Amino acid sequence: MDPPPPARRRRGAEDRISSLPDELLHLILLRLPSIAEAARTSVLSRRWRPVWTHMPELVLPAPATTSPANLDSIDAVLRSSYAPSLHALKIDVSNIGQCHIPSHRVASWLSFASERLAGKLDVDLPWPSDSHLPRLRLDHLGQFVREMEEELALPLFERATEIDIDLGMNFFLRPPPVGSFAALTCLTITCAHMDGGELGRIVSSAQCPRLRKLWLSIIELVAACDVTICSGSLEYLYYSASETIKLEVTAPMLLEILVSDPKEAYIVAPKLEKVDWKGKCYDPGRHKFAVAPRHLRSLKIMYSTYFSTLISSTGLRQRFDAANELMVSLALLDGIEGYVNFLTDMDKLPACETLIIHLFRNNHAFAPIMLHLLRRCRCIRKLKLHSDWRIPPETGPCSTSGCPCLLPESYGMDGCTFDALEEIEISLFTGSTEEEEFVKLLLSRCNMVTLKSVGLTVPFVPVTSEIMEVVEGIRAICCPNTKVQFNVRSREVPKPSF
Repeated sequence: MDPPPPARRRRGAEDRISSLPDELLHLILLRLPSIAEAARTSVLSRRWRPVWTHMPELVLPAPATTSPANLDSIDAVLRSSYAPSLHALKIDVSNIGQCHIPSHRVASWLSFASERLAGKLDVDLPWPSDSHLPRLRLDHLGQFVREMEEELALPLFERATEIDIDLGMNFFLRPPPVGSFAALTCLTITCAHMDGGELGRIVSSAQCPRLRKLWLSIIELVAACDVTICSGSLEYLYYSASETIKLEVTAPMLLEILVSDPKEAYIVAPKLEKVDWKGKCYDPGRHKFAVAPRHLRSLKIMYSTYFSTLISSTGLRQRFDAANELMVSLALLDGIEGYVNFLTDMDKLPACETLIIHLFRNNHAFAPIMLHLLRRCRCIRKLKLHSDWRIPPETGPCSTSGCPCLLPESYGMDGCTFDALEEIEISLFTGSTEEEEFVKLLLSRCNMVTLKSVGLTVPFVPVTSEIMEVVEGIRAICCPNTKVQFNVRSREVPKPSF
């Protein structure tokens, strides 16, 4: 007997999906990629027409075009939204190329958000490409930006919990003079210019009493001045603003700080755990951690020599005695003098359990550089060696005749051993003679009972038999209880970390 034909939906039969309450329909629409996709559901039936206009989250990407007319769709969606309260609003027009977005248009978006938002705001405006920027000296860039920018008033957001605004190079941001961002916990501002006094005021406890995370990336203050950040709730701070004379930070709850090159600094942070000092130089005479622990969870030290220009934060070693995790970023491009200065400036390092070495550029022998640092960190439990994935540094012999890195004593270990070392991780391992010699010399000084793992990651190149021969030679040195892992890096570009 043949099966009965499938039942057809009778005209006037109940539409169970459409009969769901708006709250559940909103959850369905929120799974769509954008508000434009949600708006298209209005053609399904009369019941669906108003549903998208009451959605609690709006995601508004602009078409990838330089036509300003296409931005009208964003304005139309905001005018059509009747949701009394939004959990999230995202306006991303970063992909529209060189289309100029006037301040009054951005101001209308911010005004809408200030009235409706009770959650996260994310606004991304376009930055000009290199081909559209004049070739200017760095000290002339600020003047060029000032000539093309407009003032933009930031309204008061009383209910927003997170604000992330990237305004590109076109705006001088003016925060509100009074009022409180009462619910705000995370604030990220990337823009061309701000006033130093206004900047300090908006992030103070008076205007942001619940602020925990603050990221400030300002091309330049409108005038060189001091900036004061005083917050009783702040836990994370990234600060970069050219023309900052003195940065004063008083934050009793601050755990992490990343600072880029103020002329002076005075920091009071009794609970500080992580320090990353970016920029040209950390000078203990001008940059003071007046109140901070001497033992950190994480400390990053930079050292770079490039055409006799020194970038160094090694002065941090005078302020902090120890760190659970010590990160050392190196770029050694100068000749003999640069290498000798490296040996002197990096003669002492804070005690640490984990040593992470990032070698970005290098014109010298690989092994002596690594050994010089390791001789100063004999009690480490973990060692991680990383390189720039875009341009792996040279790991072969130095080409500078007479350089101290070529001397036999540069490969000496001074009788030191690494009895506590448990994990070794080397990324962008190429299997060069220098790398092989270094790894084998290091393993000869390890306690093989303690050593648990050795990880070698080859960059995305064909894995040759020569590399595999080196790997097998390293594996033969290790004890059976030591796990030797061999990996090949994927071709995916790694995402930057925050």
